Amino acid sequence: MWTLVPLGNPGPEYQDTRHNLARLLLQRWMAERDLVPTPRKRFPSGTLYPLAPNLQALVPSTYMNLSGEACAQAEAAGIYPRRLVLLHDDKDLPLGTGRFRLNGSDGGHNGLRSIFDCLGTPEVARLRLGIGPFQRPLVDFVLEPWTEPEWEVIGRMDAPFARFLEFLGAAESLDGIANQVNSAPFWGAPPAREQAPELD
Repeated sequence: MWTLVPLGNPGPEYQDTRHNLARLLLQRWMAERDLVPTPRKRFPSGTLYPLAPNLQALVPSTYMNLSGEACAQAEAAGIYPRRLVLLHDDKDLPLGTGRFRLNGSDGGHNGLRSIFDCLGTPEVARLRLGIGPFQRPLVDFVLEPWTEPEWEVIGRMDAPFARFLEFLGAAESLDGIANQVNSAPFWGAPPAREQAPELD
């Protein structure tokens, strides 16, 4: 069983912001399949939902920078880091693209930092979902709602995101998934977007 951890902030005011891209894509995937969220287990800082025979989702109920609390509580209940797959936004990848990694640094992402601190390891698989090119101040950029052109690109992410979950659900290990998911044709070519100037 693989446990997806879609990072984001709780509450309707954050639902359509860039920081919540992972949750948005998972919600769209579930809606396409008429899956009604039914809790399997509740933790103090998150809820576990069944998705498919080999997939479940752990959704933290805390704000992004406390995401690790739910992961630590799940680990205490027997869900170990090597079976987690984090889903999160990434400012350094163009919107419309994704990148799968088995480990690595938090890259300045507060949700990842919280998880690595609480689990005591960065050896956690993650699917990085691009929201770039980003503008500064970053805290405002990630909490802003999507623009109309961005919604069009997000619509084209549904199919590759579904393929990723299909690969993951059929996998006994994560070996080899990266080679498939990280190819440019997997995600398609997003439209070119001019890099916005950074503000001091």
